Amino acid sequence: MKRGTHFILILSLLVSAAAAQKRSAGSKASPLDAEKLIALKVTGTTRYTDKEILAASGLLLGQKAADGDFREAARRLGDSGMFSDVAYSFSSSGGGTKLELQLTDVEPDKLIPANFENFAWFTDAELFSELQQRVPLFKREVPLAGTLPDSIEDALQAMLDQRQIPARVDYLRESPQEGRKILGISYSVESLEIRIRNVEFPGATPDLLPGLQAASRRLTGVLYVRTTLAKVAEVDFLPVCFQRGYLRASFGKADARVVSQANGKVDVDAIIPVSAGKVYSTSGIEWKGNAAIATSEVAPLLHLTPGQPADAVRLVRDIDSVAKLYRSRGYMAIQIKPDVQFDDGKSGVHYDVNVVEGDVYKMGELEINGLDTQAKARMQEAWTLREGQPYNADYPKKFLDDTRQLLPRGVQWAVSVHETPDVKDKIVDVEVRFKQQ
Repeated sequence: MKRGTHFILILSLLVSAAAAQKRSAGSKASPLDAEKLIALKVTGTTRYTDKEILAASGLLLGQKAADGDFREAARRLGDSGMFSDVAYSFSSSGGGTKLELQLTDVEPDKLIPANFENFAWFTDAELFSELQQRVPLFKREVPLAGTLPDSIEDALQAMLDQRQIPARVDYLRESPQEGRKILGISYSVESLEIRIRNVEFPGATPDLLPGLQAASRRLTGVLYVRTTLAKVAEVDFLPVCFQRGYLRASFGKADARVVSQANGKVDVDAIIPVSAGKVYSTSGIEWKGNAAIATSEVAPLLHLTPGQPADAVRLVRDIDSVAKLYRSRGYMAIQIKPDVQFDDGKSGVHYDVNVVEGDVYKMGELEINGLDTQAKARMQEAWTLREGQPYNADYPKKFLDDTRQLLPRGVQWAVSVHETPDVKDKIVDVEVRFKQQ
């Protein structure tokens, strides 16, 4: 019996003396009628209907049922993990038995989403519809504890078996790191290689489709896994849209169409729906917070032309160029954030470029490692950015380019530069590491 779930038995025998006399006077009611379940009332739950609870309980209206059956039904519901409390009561009369189940839904924070990674033979609608018929308590979320996750696994396996698909269903609890909060339960088909042959983008506009198709070519032959495709959509497909001004584009969950299946291998066409939205053009740019570097110097680094589609990918690169300029002048803690303001009526977008410059950092100590004494001395002498001067984050690269001839010849060198900003003293210590290859 599931710990924390209790059962209350209230047995009411509503047989009056008059009713007994009536039966003795020739009533046609059978003694078995009193054991027939004729009604179920469910209270407490806001998540389920009476019909769903009846299906999940294992009971059937019109069939014989007694206290042991009710106790088993309550146990089944409690063990599912979807209820923090389950109780029942019933009353019997000559016409049958009426059952009442008192349920308390488990707290929402103890539920996590169920994800289905590679069930390529089912659309989402088909999958959820059939699962809910087989597992009436399933509503796209599962409890952190309880039998419901296993019930879903069994139902999925039965669905594959029914279609004669030679595969095994398994699931795992998803967590970003071991021991961290569980974010969901992922169900997948094992023992079959389900690989992508092609990727389709329903909903893509004609100007987006070539770029999306080009970006999807690297997926050919890759295992079909929906969470993987979601990450690819975010990293590779969204930038295709953002480059062309589709700043509110989004991608739906991937679906699949089975193309061929033989010898434990399945080829599918992945289907990733696109909601492109409208193209936004740049309506204006305003710089805010920049004092150390004038707007006339930083503005040309942003290549957003008013009246033209806003290239959000180029904007990110341009912001990095502005930040690089600031760091070359010692502003190592520079922060630049574009605040986007949409005008849907005019399909325009205005950018407020907010700059938090921070303090100027100065050059701290220089340390050179991996060279012999003479070479180290030559390199230290060649370093002209002195302690106390404003730090230039561009300088180490220029230094290495200009001093290659000072290194011992006949040796291939791997070089790395490590900057250590000191937030308290506003200095940057630099270590240059040389390693023979």
